[in-house]
Amino acid sequence: MTVTSDSIEETKAVLRSLARDRVRGLTDHERARLSGAACGAAMAWTPLATAECVLAYAPMRSEVDVTPLIEVLQRGGCRVCLPRADWARGTIEAVPVLDLESDLDLVEHGVRQPRAALASVPVESVQVVVAPGLAFDDRGGRLGRGGGFYDRLLAALPRAARAIGIAYEAQIFERIPMEGHDRAIDALATPARLLEFGATEHVGGGAAAGFDDGGTGR
Repeated sequence: MTVTSDSIEETKAVLRSLARDRVRGLTDHERARLSGAACGAAMAWTPLATAECVLAYAPMRSEVDVTPLIEVLQRGGCRVCLPRADWARGTIEAVPVLDLESDLDLVEHGVRQPRAALASVPVESVQVVVAPGLAFDDRGGRLGRGGGFYDRLLAALPRAARAIGIAYEAQIFERIPMEGHDRAIDALATPARLLEFGATEHVGGGAAAGFDDGGTGR
């Protein structure tokens, strides 16, 4: 059977809808507890735990809250950047932030991003990207919102840079359709496990690195 680009896009649309429905059913308490556990699992990944410059993200409601992860990285001396989107060009720049409240503005599409006055850094300086997504699989496949921002970002990174996804288990599907321009992520953290693609799966880690499964770590 021939797989067409139209059929791939239809499959992606279905997966996006399913993922949104699954996450929508989580309560605020569940989101906080599961986010803390997923952040703990992510910090068990050596490339992230030892990185000097990380591009994370300001979470939307449908995404794992990575605020605890950002705070742990900052306390360890890591330069944490957040993405600032150029909506017209469909690109992302990395902007170092110190305060997740005062350094961010609410902009288009309900996204929080670094204020325009803050200077960006060359994307080549980013060692690890914490990539948001609506759906993932256990092979490194990632499905975003359809804008292609992170596909372009990941393609522009140096070969040595790494990318990790963080997700609820409800966002994991058997297979995410990948096209030629899609770059697989290198690792995936959920509340229950850490997957390193091409390496060994590590189970657990929810309370690692000083995280508390019961809250957001604020």
